[in-house]
Amino acid sequence: MASNSRQQASAALLIGLGVGAGIALLFAPKSGKETREDIAGAVNDNVDSVVAQGKKMGRRAQAAFDQAQARVKDVAEAGDRAYRESRTASS
Repeated sequence: MASNSRQQASAALLIGLGVGAGIALLFAPKSGKETREDIAGAVNDNVDSVVAQGKKMGRRAQAAFDQAQARVKDVAEAGDRAYRESRTASS
């Protein structure tokens, strides 16, 4: 839960930085071409950052899934053993 809100805060910060950078560039005394290049560079930087964060979150989710899958398998095997043991004990 806390990790999710931290990720949302990080995403909001990145978006805010991008919007702020874009606004600052629009009011800077530069030519239109320079301003467009600066905006494109800032957008590309932010996209790269968001993609990297998405990949990181995907790796974390995959690791959590793998761990949960292993736990379920362990529990299923333990249940199967307990069932077999109870069957042989009652025979």
